[in-house]
Amino acid sequence: MSDSNEPTGMPIRITLEPGVYYRCTCGKSFNLPFCDGSHSSDAPPPIRFEITEKKQVYICTCDLTVTPPFCDGSCGTELD
Repeated sequence: MSDSNEPTGMPIRITLEPGVYYRCTCGKSFNLPFCDGSHSSDAPPPIRFEITEKKQVYICTCDLTVTPPFCDGSCGTELD
């Protein structure tokens, strides 16, 4: 078993309420895909994003998207 929570490579489909969110970029969060502050000072910073109305989104975990933190299908995954 790994010491960190590594991303799966597939987008995470989730319905989010309005608010500000932080997408984990280091893989150490115990609340993936969201940052919980578990990163060290030399880790890449989390990606801040805001949702203005309740909606379903796809959070990228492959790092190929050009629209982080959202999946754009660059990994070949078809989105509904």
